[in-house]
Amino acid sequence: MGLKLMLLFLGLLALASAKSYTCDSQICENIVSLVYDTFRNISGVNITFNVSKETNYEWESYDGWYHNLAHPDWGGADMPLERKEPAAYGDGVYEIAGKDRPVTVLISNMTQFGFTGNGSMTRTGFFIFFGQQVVEDMLDVQLPGCIPEYENMPVPKCHPLFDPNCQSERYIPFLRSRYDFRTGYSPGNPRQQLNEITPWFDGTLIYGPAKGWADALRAYTRGELAANNQNYSLADQVPAMNTIGLPYANAPPPANHTLLSVNRFWTIGNPRGNENPFLQSMQILWFRVHNMWARYLVKYAKENNLGGQWLDDEFIFNRARQFTIATHQHIVYDEWMPIFLRSKLLRLNRATIPEYESNPGYSLYYGRTGYNPSINPQVAHAFQTAAMRFGHTMVTPGIWRRPLRNSSNDTCLFGSTATKQNSYLKLINETAKGAKTNSTDEAGDPWQYPMTQIAKYLTNNFNNASGTGQHQDFLSWLFNDSANININSEVAPGEGVYNMYKNPNQPSFNKNYTYGDAPAQYFSVRTCNSYFNPQAPIIATNVDPLFLGMASQRCEHEDFVITPDLRGNVFGPLDFSRRDLMAINMQRARDHGLPDYNTIRAAFGLPRLSGFEQLNPYYGVRADVTENIERLREVYNNDVNKCDMWTCGILETTDNGPGTLFSEVLFDQFMRIRHGDRFWYENWRENLMFTESEFYAIKNLTMKKILLLITNIKDFDISDHPFEFTNDTVCPQPFQLTEFFMDDCTALQGRDYYADIGSDWMVPFIWGLVFIYIAIVVLVMFVIASYNKHTRAKLFAHNDRKKGRNIAGDDVQNSRGEILLATEEKSGLKGTSRHVNIKLGPGKRIVLHLGGVVQRTVDLEKQKRMMIQTAVDDPLYCLLRLSHECDIILRCQEFADCPHLIEQLRAYCQRVGIEVNTESFEKAKYLLRGAFTKKHRQEQLEEFFKSIFQEQALASGAVDLEYELTRQEFAEAMSLKADSLFVEQMFQLIDADGNGFISFQEFLNMSVIFSKGSPEDKLKLMFDMYDANKSGFLHRDQFKKMLKSMMELVNATVSAEQMDNLVETMFVAAGFQNKQELTLGDFNLLLRDHKEELSNARMQLTTIDVPDIEVKKELPGAEATPTRYQKRETATARASRTVVRAYARTQAPRAKKSVTDELDSNDNVADIPTVKDKPTFKFGAISRRWNVFTRYVENMRLQIFYLSLFFLITAGIFVERGYYYSTETEQGGLRRIAGYGVTITRGAASGMMWTYSVLLITMSRNFITYLRETPFNYYVPFDSYIAFHKIVAFTALLFTITHCIGHGLNFYHISTETASDLSCIFREVYYRTHYLPSFLYWLFLTMTGFSAFLLTLIVIVIFVFATQYARRYAFQAFWFTHHWYVLFYIFMFLHGSGRLVQDPLFGNFFLGPVCVYTLDKIISVSRKKVSVSVTNADMLPSGVVALHMKRPTGFEFKAGQWVRVACSKLNPEEYHPFTISSAPHEEEMTMHIRAIGPWTHNIREVYDPANLQGAPYPKLSIDGPFGEGHQDWYQFDVAILVGAGIGVTPFSSILKDIVHKYNIGARIQCKKVYFLWVTRTQKQYEWFTDVIREVEEADTKGLVEMHIFITQLLNKFDLRTTMLYACERHFQKLSGRSLFTGLRSVTHFGRPDFKVFFDSLQEDHFTLPKVGVFSCGPPSLTNAVEDACSATNRFEGPAFVHHFENF
Repeated sequence: MGLKLMLLFLGLLALASAKSYTCDSQICENIVSLVYDTFRNISGVNITFNVSKETNYEWESYDGWYHNLAHPDWGGADMPLERKEPAAYGDGVYEIAGKDRPVTVLISNMTQFGFTGNGSMTRTGFFIFFGQQVVEDMLDVQLPGCIPEYENMPVPKCHPLFDPNCQSERYIPFLRSRYDFRTGYSPGNPRQQLNEITPWFDGTLIYGPAKGWADALRAYTRGELAANNQNYSLADQVPAMNTIGLPYANAPPPANHTLLSVNRFWTIGNPRGNENPFLQSMQILWFRVHNMWARYLVKYAKENNLGGQWLDDEFIFNRARQFTIATHQHIVYDEWMPIFLRSKLLRLNRATIPEYESNPGYSLYYGRTGYNPSINPQVAHAFQTAAMRFGHTMVTPGIWRRPLRNSSNDTCLFGSTATKQNSYLKLINETAKGAKTNSTDEAGDPWQYPMTQIAKYLTNNFNNASGTGQHQDFLSWLFNDSANININSEVAPGEGVYNMYKNPNQPSFNKNYTYGDAPAQYFSVRTCNSYFNPQAPIIATNVDPLFLGMASQRCEHEDFVITPDLRGNVFGPLDFSRRDLMAINMQRARDHGLPDYNTIRAAFGLPRLSGFEQLNPYYGVRADVTENIERLREVYNNDVNKCDMWTCGILETTDNGPGTLFSEVLFDQFMRIRHGDRFWYENWRENLMFTESEFYAIKNLTMKKILLLITNIKDFDISDHPFEFTNDTVCPQPFQLTEFFMDDCTALQGRDYYADIGSDWMVPFIWGLVFIYIAIVVLVMFVIASYNKHTRAKLFAHNDRKKGRNIAGDDVQNSRGEILLATEEKSGLKGTSRHVNIKLGPGKRIVLHLGGVVQRTVDLEKQKRMMIQTAVDDPLYCLLRLSHECDIILRCQEFADCPHLIEQLRAYCQRVGIEVNTESFEKAKYLLRGAFTKKHRQEQLEEFFKSIFQEQALASGAVDLEYELTRQEFAEAMSLKADSLFVEQMFQLIDADGNGFISFQEFLNMSVIFSKGSPEDKLKLMFDMYDANKSGFLHRDQFKKMLKSMMELVNATVSAEQMDNLVETMFVAAGFQNKQELTLGDFNLLLRDHKEELSNARMQLTTIDVPDIEVKKELPGAEATPTRYQKRETATARASRTVVRAYARTQAPRAKKSVTDELDSNDNVADIPTVKDKPTFKFGAISRRWNVFTRYVENMRLQIFYLSLFFLITAGIFVERGYYYSTETEQGGLRRIAGYGVTITRGAASGMMWTYSVLLITMSRNFITYLRETPFNYYVPFDSYIAFHKIVAFTALLFTITHCIGHGLNFYHISTETASDLSCIFREVYYRTHYLPSFLYWLFLTMTGFSAFLLTLIVIVIFVFATQYARRYAFQAFWFTHHWYVLFYIFMFLHGSGRLVQDPLFGNFFLGPVCVYTLDKIISVSRKKVSVSVTNADMLPSGVVALHMKRPTGFEFKAGQWVRVACSKLNPEEYHPFTISSAPHEEEMTMHIRAIGPWTHNIREVYDPANLQGAPYPKLSIDGPFGEGHQDWYQFDVAILVGAGIGVTPFSSILKDIVHKYNIGARIQCKKVYFLWVTRTQKQYEWFTDVIREVEEADTKGLVEMHIFITQLLNKFDLRTTMLYACERHFQKLSGRSLFTGLRSVTHFGRPDFKVFFDSLQEDHFTLPKVGVFSCGPPSLTNAVEDACSATNRFEGPAFVHHFENF
């Protein structure tokens, strides 16, 4: 179908370009008149055409259909061949036959070998090559099957042509024929091969196999075919050039072994008509015949003043076509066939073919004359594979060419037959004796002897004693005695030396004609060297010399000897330029399932033969026949029933032509074609195609008359019967041409397809480019991220200058007078960096800060000098070196900034009395390499602190006691601010020598107290810290000062009234209400209730964890530690757990009943089960691991199920496609070429289609949000859609990589295949026959390849920018590249639309998901059109902005859901996700957004009232809401909510919603909620304190229990926080509220230990099946919660199911 469409397109193209074949009116008039007159003169007929307007001619189709109205498809193109004999496939269905027969190449070599030069009795070269075009008009089965099936023919070892080096394992490529895919399935339906063209003699070789082809040949003027020039006479016309690229057979010419453009050919009808010059000359003949008839009709119309259709080009063309086809039928059947089938006619006692109107004359069809609709004309297998190939035995190694003569008296000249390069003639020329001549060869080198003398001697003089020329005698002479022969001697007529066997009728050398004296352009054409280079001799001399030469030349004798031009030197593909056509003949018959010779004889009504001796009547009479039959007997092991039809059939041959079987098959076929054709010209009375006058005009034409009409040949220059060689032949050949007198055939050549098309360098080059591209994309990502970091730093520095003003000191400015922004290189060459501003002072200090946050403070109080170092090659660097400090490495933004910085530092140091020295390095790398960085100092500090607790190191003296800590390092070690009162007091206490640094010994003395001291020792240390005047008394105000300094540690503040009440109640409780000063004893008594905490208190350091002091037993009254912790719990952990449990249930004084009691009294909720008898825990390692596994499976069962389902489906798709391409499409050929690699790549391709389609489902947020509100949420883990999205994407990426790498490997196999094979495998790809597709062609010039290339580039970009790093630092690039998915899916469709391997399948996977996603996007787009008004914006601490919005009409959401927000003043299309912080029941909707990135920072600036200056707030666009896991809190009996930082926003909505639901009496499953708020300082999220306060006020039933963790300090039980705990506990008991927050929630100091907390809850709620844990915050928090859940789930009790979100 694709070929027909292409041909139709070509026809339309030719129609559009028809004006290029116009003819000058006057010239055309003269030419037409000449044709008209010449035709009348030569034909002797004055035709009277049918001019009736009522005649409606039925134009016969081009595809052969409807020649038989009863059976329209009989004779149609592309229909199965006729099988008259039983199929003999190896398996009875399709496997090649004859596997028990000898190798075909061996048969050919043994039985069809011989030297040419033995001429036919009566047949000419014109006859044999005319016969080739006869076959080409009715049969074309030369196209290989698609997909190609190779049945290569083994070459016998040491074959002289194909294995001259005796390498063995050589094969001649053989492709099986194309067949009907509806056949070959069972013995009752064996494989049937197809005839590409019609079997009718309907002008296929003239007009092409389809109408589109015919249209492409037309000139569209006067009904003619397009010529090189329409003005030329017929004798000078050749077809037009193939500029539109008709797909002719275009094998590489073996003479030069290269592919040439198909455009070099002329436009002819026969797709294979360019095979050789002789066949092409016949194409030109019939091309001219058509134009002759067209011109005759035009002239006739004008002469008779005919109008109407006679002026229509279409009518003239079709009438000329009818006459041309009729002429061809007449010549074939009336002139050519009687000579060809003489043996059959002799058996019929006839000289001509039986008349059309009589009985057909053969046994298959009786009782009907003329047209017989019951006859199927289709070509028979026996005809195609063997009988019609009989002409091969008569093909000559070349054709003479002779020039036209001016008169019959002129000498007949013939062109030269060989050049000096011919090996035989060259040998004779160099060794024989005689006179020299002045003749030269093609290269201009002198010949020693004229070729005429050499030829005469060799053909006439060499005979043995018996008078018969023998080849062995000739060869003996040629190689041994040729030097002793005198070529100039007189010669006598004799028989040709090249008659391998006696032929008494062989004519002698004709001495009456000169040989070799014709001009050089008339050289004789060697058949084997002219394949697919047919035009050269015709262009040189026109076609006339070829016609004359063929008519003057005998074809080869009708015998079993085949010319080497066919047997061993026929054309082949690039990888095997020469083949054995005889071996192919036999292999083709086996390919078509032909049975043996005897079976076919029986099928055609002939008797079987019992032995080889019955093959030929000359057996035992002629030595040549006898000897050859005996060799045949030997080859077939004396079994005639295994003999191939071709082998035994050719041995039936006699001097009269084909033997019994062949002639029967041939006659049957030709008669069926004639009598089955409704349009046959002799059926003119029924089909009304011709009038009687027209019919007899056609009958009156002969081959000679036609030649005279269309060429410049004169009557005297050609015989009356060009097909026959008789005594009356004009200018008979000088001698019979033989391979010895012609140029040698070029040798067999091969081709490395992979290297020749450049794939050996293209493939690695393209892969290299891909990897370079990946590197570039990664580099671009890092560049964008770095730029964003730099821009963000500049943005923050610019927008936070006001905050920086709150830090005391003078700003360092740049060269432009702005605040200097520099980069601090924290770790030298390989470390990290950060942007900083610099302040000098107040006093002697340098402060590095950014956005109001101090990054580093350098105390200069004890410094005397400063070293400033710079680099010559990079003047941006500036290094500051101070004693006891790590170096400050700064990199300025501009070159002018660094000198400006140094100048300001000099001035400042001079002002504070510090000496400044400078030093310059040549290269910055030397400066950085010598820097003493934070990393180096950290290593010293680690050794410092570790040594404190390594008594062995102290004893050995391995510790350097000269280490000293600065006040900044001391503060950092304790996670405190250097300017805090606590640090000041502690530093002064420890610095005994007052030098401003803490030495190792001084720090060691203090550490001993903390690590081994008693509670009294620690209280004394605290007492001494705040007894400033060392009086031994601590005044009440000093006690207050101590408490305030500790509150500073956590950024907690209390009012003066609260402080006074706290101290007063503490003094009253201790009985000191009348005291204003405390002694050390009073101080101990005041804190007597907290000695447990003091006993466990230590100094927690950031660099090293101080070892715990083991406690033997717990204090009385402490709760029991869980059994599983008793052996592994440290004292600190036990104390920590004690306090947790001590404060876990602290409630306001209003709570008269326990939590359980209050819940029991609540009618709306069920009771929480409590534990009375705790079970025994299992300690076995296997049990624990099994418990972990079962808990994990229980908690993640839905995720596991759906992931398993997903991977099972994915694996199933992969395996199904792999199986399909491994077995089901074995006939497709691709798997055979590429191996099982194609199995992997096709499976990966389907996996890609599936996974990339599923991604759309995971991107359908509205769809997921809706479904999670349905009962489906109980069965589908919708909250894991983001994780599932990542898993699916990663799976898709793996498939993509596999697919790309697989095809990269498969391409090697594809690149080693022939272009014709590839065109079969990839049927949707079309390229010219001369084009050898390279890797670049497949990659860039096919839709599949180019789209794959673009898809690869897109995938690389998308996945590189989807990494965590890119999402964090290049979010906008991530968002932008992620939207390339639209292009990705477009190219995915285009990728499949190329149909390179299979029909598009992507739509099968994509249709459902894309419909869901499209609907989802429609919903989002519709929402985006609704703008939301902002009613208020609060600027809160920590960069948080609270946006209060008017709730859109109909906008419904649930607690914990989130929306995507875009700002109209910023980019209205840039959306970012934020959680709704208001509850669903509230009328106003709020969101709290923290400024941590460029967009959020811009939002804060946009809504800052100071920036708006009274203008209305910009509107927001909201897309959502969307669901996530936090909104499932109500599905658990007990829920734990953990929020950190801005991650508390979802819990703001949830907490308010929880209390609201309980207060309105809503029945929900949840019975208890624990909320843990983790914040660095109390002030960091003060806004959330108000939310908690609202919840506490609304929580009248004690549902929610809240804990606040202030993580300014790392550990709860630090000496610094012990006093805070004491104050907090005392204040809580006093007022029922926290001293620091004013809330009833418990406040803790340090990071929560989730493991211990969850263990406690697990024991309290042991009988529950599950506890829901919901966390939101940074990954460090959610990971800690996840670890705690996993650790707790190792033991029996409720399973902790964790849902989390990161920000």
